[in-house]
Amino acid sequence: MFLKSLPLRLLAGACLLTAAFSCQSAFQQKVEIGNRNFSYVIDHEGRNLSFLDLKSGKDYLADDSTSFCAYVKKDKVLYHPSAVNLSGEQLEIRFDSAAVVAYVSFQSDKDRVIFKVDSVAGKLDALTFVNIPLKLEAVPDEPFAACLLSLNLKTHVQQLPALQDHLWATSYEKFGLSGAEAAMIGVPQQEILPAIRTVMKSAADIPFSDKGGAWAQSNKEGYGSYLMDFGTLTEKTVDEWIARCDSLGFNQIAIHGAHYFFKNGDLELHKDKWPGGWADFKKINARLHQAGISSILLTYAYFIEKSSKYVTPVPSEDLGYFNAFTLNADIGAGDTEVEVRESTAEVSNIIGYFIQNSVTLRIGEELVEFAEVTKTPPYKFRGLKRGVNGTRAQAHAAGEKGYHLQQMFGLFVPGPETGLFNEIARKTARIVNENNFDGIYFDAIDGNNMLGGKENAWHYGSKFVFETARHLKPMVGMEMCDMPHHYWHYSSRWQAWDKAVRGYKRFVDVHMAALKSNDHRHGEWIGYTGSINRLAPMNDGRLMLPLHMGWWGNHTWEPPQVETTFPDDMEYLLCKMIGNDAGLSMLGGTDEKTLNEKPLFRKLVALTRKYERLRQQGYFSEAVKAQLRQPGKEFTLVEENGKWGFRPVTYQKHTVSGLEGGWSLDNPYDGQPVRVRIHPLMSVAPFEAAGNIMLADTGDLERLKPDGAAAGVTGSISKSAGGDALVFTAHHDGSSPREGAWIKWQKVFEPCLNLKTHQGMGAWIKGDGSGALLNLRLESPKHLSMGGRGDHFVKLDFKGWRYFELVEVESAAFNDYLWPDEYHNVYNSYLYKVVFDCVDKLQVWINNVPAGKTVSAEIRVVKALPLEELTIENPVVSIGKNTLTFPVKITPGMYLEYESMSDCRLFSPQGAFIQNVVPSGTALAALPGKNDIRMSVKTEGKVLPRVSVSVMTKGKMLED
Repeated sequence: MFLKSLPLRLLAGACLLTAAFSCQSAFQQKVEIGNRNFSYVIDHEGRNLSFLDLKSGKDYLADDSTSFCAYVKKDKVLYHPSAVNLSGEQLEIRFDSAAVVAYVSFQSDKDRVIFKVDSVAGKLDALTFVNIPLKLEAVPDEPFAACLLSLNLKTHVQQLPALQDHLWATSYEKFGLSGAEAAMIGVPQQEILPAIRTVMKSAADIPFSDKGGAWAQSNKEGYGSYLMDFGTLTEKTVDEWIARCDSLGFNQIAIHGAHYFFKNGDLELHKDKWPGGWADFKKINARLHQAGISSILLTYAYFIEKSSKYVTPVPSEDLGYFNAFTLNADIGAGDTEVEVRESTAEVSNIIGYFIQNSVTLRIGEELVEFAEVTKTPPYKFRGLKRGVNGTRAQAHAAGEKGYHLQQMFGLFVPGPETGLFNEIARKTARIVNENNFDGIYFDAIDGNNMLGGKENAWHYGSKFVFETARHLKPMVGMEMCDMPHHYWHYSSRWQAWDKAVRGYKRFVDVHMAALKSNDHRHGEWIGYTGSINRLAPMNDGRLMLPLHMGWWGNHTWEPPQVETTFPDDMEYLLCKMIGNDAGLSMLGGTDEKTLNEKPLFRKLVALTRKYERLRQQGYFSEAVKAQLRQPGKEFTLVEENGKWGFRPVTYQKHTVSGLEGGWSLDNPYDGQPVRVRIHPLMSVAPFEAAGNIMLADTGDLERLKPDGAAAGVTGSISKSAGGDALVFTAHHDGSSPREGAWIKWQKVFEPCLNLKTHQGMGAWIKGDGSGALLNLRLESPKHLSMGGRGDHFVKLDFKGWRYFELVEVESAAFNDYLWPDEYHNVYNSYLYKVVFDCVDKLQVWINNVPAGKTVSAEIRVVKALPLEELTIENPVVSIGKNTLTFPVKITPGMYLEYESMSDCRLFSPQGAFIQNVVPSGTALAALPGKNDIRMSVKTEGKVLPRVSVSVMTKGKMLED
C-alpha cells in the first residue's frame, strides 16, 4: 500500500523500506526509509533530502542549510559521510576522510522505525547515527509530531520527548559504539503518546514505568499539589500536617529529606525524631493515606553528606574525585603542606553552593582540606587542615595518591562507576518500597555533570534513575529538577522551580512558558516576550506532562530585593494554575506561628484553598481556562448567582518619585469605582551627602572595558565635549532583533566594595530620546550570590539630563528583552540576590537599539547611596475630577488598601491591620479608556519620597 502510493519519480534508483517490504538497488542514488506515516529520504552521500508526512504530503525537513543523516567526531573534528550504501536492512555509512565505516541497521513498523548501530570500523570518539533537523515547531497545535527515543544507556538523544524538532542520536566510544539504538516516530499529533507507549513497552534495556512519561497525563498524582516539610513531620505532628494540607486544599506532602530527615547518602532517619527509624515513617505514611494525602520522598539523589558513614570515620574509596595527585615525598600526621608530582595549576580553592569544586583531598583513610595551591613548580597543596570530617590524621608515604574530591551543594558524590553509586540508588528504592511512598523527587540531580563531566551527564544521571527504577516495586512517579532525555519516562509532572522573591506575575508567565518548551534546565530557560506569548497560552507543552508551578513561597517586604506577595500576585498564580490544570507546591509559611506573625499569609492561604478546590474538581470549562492561560491577563474569582466564575481585572502599578507625580490610567472596561493600593518604598539619601560611595565617573574611561555585544552591534565610550560625562554609544546594523541588540561595558572592583549600607544608587543620565534601554547592573562573585544580579533599567525615551534614584532590583521587565545566554537564567533575575557586602562589578548595558541607528547615553556620575525610611503624610490621589485625601501617616513597607469610601484600611508590612482610614473628598472612579491620575504626598526633610500606587479596575464575568 505504501509503495503504491509513492510517486514513480521517487522510486527511480531509490530503495524503499517498510515493515512489509525491502529492496536493494545495485545503483543507489537514494535511500528511503519509512512506514505508513512518514518517508525519510537521503542521497548516496548521506545528505538529507526529505522527511515527509505522508498524510499531508508536507516535507518537514529543515531546508535552511544542508544536513547529513550521520556524522562522526574524531579528535574534535566532525566528518560527514562520503558514501551511503544499502544492503538488505543495513546501511553502510562511510566516512573516508576519517577512515571510519559504520553499519547501522533498521527495522520498520507501522508506527516506528528502529535504528541500531551494529558495528563500527575505525577509531573515533562519537558516531551520530541519526541526524534530521526539522521545520516543526514541535508544539501541540501542529498536525504532525516527530520524536526519537533512546532505547538504552549507550544512546544519547538530546531532545526530550514527546515533541521534537531535531531527531538526533549519538553513541560514544566511551560507552560503546555498537549496540546504540533509537526508535524514530512520525505520526499525526494525536497519536504521539500512544506510539511512544508502544515503543517503551518493548524497550528491554529501559526499566518500564507506567507512572511517568507517556502515561503521566493519565495518572492523577501528577496533577496534585503538595506541601513541603523540612524535618517536622512526625507521628506527633502528622494530624497538624493533615490540617495544614486541608487549609490549602492540597493533597500531597513532600518530605525534604536532605539534612532535615536524614543524612544524604545514608538515608537513615534521625533517631531523635524518629527513634524507630523508617518503621515510624511507615506509620506516618499510613495516616496520610487514610486522610487521602500522598507522600513524596525527596532526596539529593546520589549526593553524600560529609557527616555520613561513607565519609566518616573512614572515607569510602568510592567517593568521586576530579583528579588524582601523587605525593612527591613522605608527609607526617602534622604536616601542613604536601608536594605532588602532577600540576596543580588548574586547581581552585574557591567553593560555594553551586560551585563544583572542593578543597578536600582523600589520602588513604584521611581527609585533608587545603587553603591554597601553587600554580608553578614545585606543585603543592598548602595550609592543610588534617583529619577533617572526623577522619584521623596519618602519615603518608611518597607515591600515595591524593584524590581531589568532587563537591557541589557542600556535598560529596560517589564515583559513577562504583558500587556506592548503585548502593545509594537501590537504598532509595528500598525505602520507597518498604514505607509506601507515592513518589520520589530527585533534587540536586542537576549536578549530574559532576559525574564524568558535562558531556557525560546524560548517561550517568540516567544510570542512577534507571538503577532506582529497576528496584521499585511497585513503580512510582518521579520528579527531577533537571531532565535529560531518559528521565522523561519516569517524570510524573514538570517542573518545580525555586521560589521567586520579586516580579511574581511575570515570573509565573516565564515559568509557564518554560514548562511548555523543551528546555530541560532548572530555571534557565532563554525566553522573552515573543516566546512567552507563543508558549504560555497553549493547552499543553512539548513534553506532554502534567505541569507544576512550585516551589512557591510567599514573602513580606525586604527591600530592595524582596517584594511583598500581595493577594493579586497570588491570584495571578492561582488563575494560571486553573488555566493549565497545574499543581502547586509550597515551601512553607503555612504554620500557625508564621500565620500569626504574618497575617498577610493567612489571606493568601485562604485564597489558595478556594482556587485549588475548584481546580481539583475540574469546575471550569476549557473555554474559561483558555482565557486564564493568557500571559499578562489578570482575573479574580467571584461567586455570582450561586456560580463561580472569573472577572478580568487590571492592576496598573506606577511609582511616584518625589512629592507629586502624574500618569495615565487605561481602563479597558466600563466606567466604575476603582480600588487603590498605596505602598511607600524606600528612599535614598541625598546625592551630595557625605559618605556616599563613588561607583563611576569620568575618571573611569579606561576602567569601563567593553565586554561583549550582540551580532551587528558596535559601540564606544568616550568623554563628552566638556569632559564632565562619559558618553556611551551603540550602533546596530540590523543583524539582531531590536530587543536583543545589546552591548556591555564592565568595571571590576578589586577588592570588592562593601555596599551593605549603600544599597541604592543615584545617577545623572542624559538621554537621547531613542527609546533604547540603559541598564546599570551590580554583581557579586557568583560563588557568593549564586548568580544574582542587580539590574536597574532606565528607558532612554527622554532628552537632556535627568537624575535617577535606583533602588529596587529589576525583574519583571528583564524578559522583555534578549540578552546573552549566560544572563538569561531566570533565577538570577527573580530569585538570587546581590550580596551587597561584596560587589565586584558595575556593568553598563545598552539594549533595544533600533536597526540602522546610533544611540547614546551620557553618564556624569553613579553613586551608591544609603537607603532611608521616609514617612509620607496625607497622600492625595486624583483621577480625573475626583480627588481623595487620606489622613494618615505611612512608613515604607506599610500599605493602604482603599476599597471604597467606607472601606479603607492601613496594614503593616506583615499584613497586620493597623487602623481604619476615612478619606475625604469624592470617591475615586475611572471612565472607560484613558484617565489622568495624579498623586501628591507630604514629608519632612530633603529626602525625596518614593511611592508605589496600584489602581484596580475589573470587567464583566467571563463567558463559559
